[in-house]
Amino acid sequence: MKVYRGAAAAARHYVEADRSYADDYYLAEGSGIAMRFVGSSEGVDRRGDMDGETYEKWVAGIEVETGAGKGWLRKDDHAVRFVEVTVNGPKTWSLAAALHPEVEAAYDAAQMAAAEEIIGWLASHATTRVGSRGRQVQVPVEQIEAAVVRHFTSRAGGPHRHLHLQINARVFADGAWRGIHTVGVRDSLEAINGIGHAAVMTNP
Repeated sequence: MKVYRGAAAAARHYVEADRSYADDYYLAEGSGIAMRFVGSSEGVDRRGDMDGETYEKWVAGIEVETGAGKGWLRKDDHAVRFVEVTVNGPKTWSLAAALHPEVEAAYDAAQMAAAEEIIGWLASHATTRVGSRGRQVQVPVEQIEAAVVRHFTSRAGGPHRHLHLQINARVFADGAWRGIHTVGVRDSLEAINGIGHAAVMTNP
């Protein structure tokens, strides 16, 4: 798990650099670099894909549809932008996918299923803090946003299909946008790994 802090432009460079030059980096639809999801207690919805500029705004805490900031936003280098986990599997699966189109389709579908399961679980279990300093209490989030970036190769250029799943640090709860409780998300790492693993291994 990675907690990303810093500039939104650097985050874009980060996801673009985590691949080889041989990688078919952009989404199959050709519409952007990241898929966008919104999760709540009612489920997970996929929204429009994000191009590089939109992705930078998303990382910075800007509402994609309105262009408004999600509450009070820190602008320093220590501001948390997102929490990331990687959805992947053994390299042999990627090698098999490179050789057999039916394996490729099944593996990609299983990885996406795992990502959506994780987003849904975090939407139901993540928390944020509400209240004045010294009197803050933890409350469940009501809405989270996630970006999913698909890569097909490793930096060395070998087959390695994987997803970067990023949970935006700005979450909605108690009528306002707030900061996600990153310690709580970190403490959930074993659950997240277990959910992702189970989603892939039980995918038909």
